[in-house]
Amino acid sequence: MKRLTSFTICACAAVALIGCGSSSDDGSSATATPSSKPASSSAQDQAANQVCSARDDIQAQVKTLGSLSAGSATKADVTSALAAIQADLQKIKGAQPDLAPDRKQQVQDAAAAFGTQLKDTLKQTVSGLTKTGAQTQAKNAAASLESAVKQSLAPIEC
Repeated sequence: MKRLTSFTICACAAVALIGCGSSSDDGSSATATPSSKPASSSAQDQAANQVCSARDDIQAQVKTLGSLSAGSATKADVTSALAAIQADLQKIKGAQPDLAPDRKQQVQDAAAAFGTQLKDTLKQTVSGLTKTGAQTQAKNAAASLESAVKQSLAPIEC
């Protein structure tokens, strides 16, 4: 029961974190940058590396969540993985202004799609939690996130 409650609290916290500031990152930040000249090649490379590193870490964190069982998962495990996913998504969004225009659009679309899928998955998991099906629901949520990564983030060229 305590683990189910912990998972519920972590999932709610993750939904709240994801909702914070993500709607303001709809691409308008690129027009708000004071510099009107294009980013240098090294800045573009650095941003691309940051995006790829964050994408790879999201994949690793989702894999970690998928490997947790109801009996072995701790609040710290779930919270840590969800916080890392949120931080990585913010890194991807933060790197967008320095990317080449075509790549920037690809990354922007991928990050927005993944963020939406992440919110939806967590909302469904929290609203559907029961005492008896916690492990199944956690596994389903992990599978949904894995699918979201494959659909949204995997197409980012690295």
